[in-house]
Amino acid sequence: MNKTVTVNIGGIVFHIDENAYDKFKFYLESIRGHFTSEEGRDEIMQDIEARIAEMFQERIRDAKQVITLEDVDVVTRQMGKPEDFAGEEEKESPRTMPPMEGQLKRRLYRNPDDKLLGGVCSGISSYFDLDPVWIRLAFVFIFFAFGSGFLLYIILWIVIPEAKTTTEKLQMKGEPVTVSNIEKNIKEEMGQVRSRINDFGKGTGKKAGTAIGRIFEAIGEVIRFIFIAIGKLIAILFLFIGLLVAFCMVVSLLALIGIPGTTYPDLWRHTFQTGFQFALAFVSVVIVVGIPFLMLAYAGARMLFNIRKSSRVVSFTALGLWLVAAGILLVLGLKVASQFHDDATVRKEVVLSPPSSKVIKLQTGSGTKKEKDYFGWGSPEAIFDHELSIQDSMLFSNEIKLDIVKSPDSLFSLTEMLYSRGSSGLAAKENAVRIRYGFSQEDSLISFNNYFTLDRAETYRGQKVQLVLKVPVGGRIFLDSSLDHFIYDIDNINDILDHSMLGRTWEMTGKGLKCLDCDGTEDVLGSGNDDVENSSIHIDKNGVHISQPDGDKVVIDSNGVYIREDGKDVIRIDGSGVHRKKNTGTSNQEPSPPAAPANPI
Repeated sequence: MNKTVTVNIGGIVFHIDENAYDKFKFYLESIRGHFTSEEGRDEIMQDIEARIAEMFQERIRDAKQVITLEDVDVVTRQMGKPEDFAGEEEKESPRTMPPMEGQLKRRLYRNPDDKLLGGVCSGISSYFDLDPVWIRLAFVFIFFAFGSGFLLYIILWIVIPEAKTTTEKLQMKGEPVTVSNIEKNIKEEMGQVRSRINDFGKGTGKKAGTAIGRIFEAIGEVIRFIFIAIGKLIAILFLFIGLLVAFCMVVSLLALIGIPGTTYPDLWRHTFQTGFQFALAFVSVVIVVGIPFLMLAYAGARMLFNIRKSSRVVSFTALGLWLVAAGILLVLGLKVASQFHDDATVRKEVVLSPPSSKVIKLQTGSGTKKEKDYFGWGSPEAIFDHELSIQDSMLFSNEIKLDIVKSPDSLFSLTEMLYSRGSSGLAAKENAVRIRYGFSQEDSLISFNNYFTLDRAETYRGQKVQLVLKVPVGGRIFLDSSLDHFIYDIDNINDILDHSMLGRTWEMTGKGLKCLDCDGTEDVLGSGNDDVENSSIHIDKNGVHISQPDGDKVVIDSNGVYIREDGKDVIRIDGSGVHRKKNTGTSNQEPSPPAAPANPI
């Protein structure tokens, strides 16, 4: 067991073994002593430490956080020892470098030391080891041949990073990042700087080229700033969406444990056979939906705060949780789906008492209320917005529909069809039998419950109730307005839609239901819109009226055909021909040959 030391190398904090620290300290002091009298020694040492810090970072893994003596040996061997470059003769003579672990490959950068505009061409030439002139000629050719060379250059200027540090410049040239190469590169840069200063003092140099380069460099920086700003905005959007979804996840989990002010649809809970299955599925859904958005927020935070390196622990933990939750959902989903494999219907025939009145009034339980429910409480039908809800110790559902057909005999009767699904036909039938539904008849008044009930311990298996009222020929019924959303696709010889059948009296004929007190304002099948405020077609003893909210548009009666606009006849077709108004912008049409008068409809 060895002690560890915390050190700062190139602005990065490392934990290093005590023995390794002593050897590494001696190595740095020997290099510093070698460059004591050298020009630019501070810059050389900074670049050397920065490169060593990068190499130490490459050797650190999640399971290894301490720099060991072996790491120091590898790094110092790659960087080179002072005795390797102590003599001038050794500098000039070529040396065979030993194979280096993790040796850097040639990388693409913009070259700031040999540029006319942004250093793109010289950077590409360094990457492919070509003369920059050929790359520049290629861009000129693309510009004049295709007209896209300049745009391509600007894009590459924005995308390719500039080689700013000594390490990046050596990587750009494909040279090993060693102490001797760092020293050589810095001295070359200092020599170039002195040469530019001398040229400037003599009034020579590429002044025009430099000015043009600065202009394009400024344009590139502006475009780069715009792209960076857009990236930051996207990062903020990602972070906001991720945090919003995370908040919803927390609220969902609070609803699961029953925190006041949070809830979830009762239908979800009663789809599963046990509470444990539901809780497991609920948490799994939260994880499967939430983790992608949380990782989106994590990516946004990295983009916003310029965190380049992602945490493998976070990534693999999130992936593992997501896969486990997805697997649980798949298993539970298949298990629940198996409970909906078959279906069954249980029929109950109920003969109604003969009414003393000629007309039987039909309504739902909500139509018998004596007092308005101002708060929407106090009745089972008022407490749920979904197919299933809980009140006291019962489950309530409003999945009920009523149809009205012709009776095969002279009696009023009601057929209750109780429907459910299950893992088998027998299980589905047992689920249907446990549905409890009721209605009441008081002479000529039949009041239907608009909900059915189940025991609270029952599971949801698609339970529904279909009611079929059979009316004998000559029997009359009145449909109360409370039956809205309760009746379902009732056929009638007038082709009137369900919502327009309410508030009307109907008589069963041999062909079906016939309206006795309709006034022609009802919506009929084929009007093109079920909304009474929109266009509709009315057929009665006075003819056919195609109307819109602002009045009739087309009228067909015994006098002919009228097409109207703004309440006035635009075109009239009668026995004397076709007539058009002059104010419509068209000339009068010559009368057609007389035709026989239309028969009344």
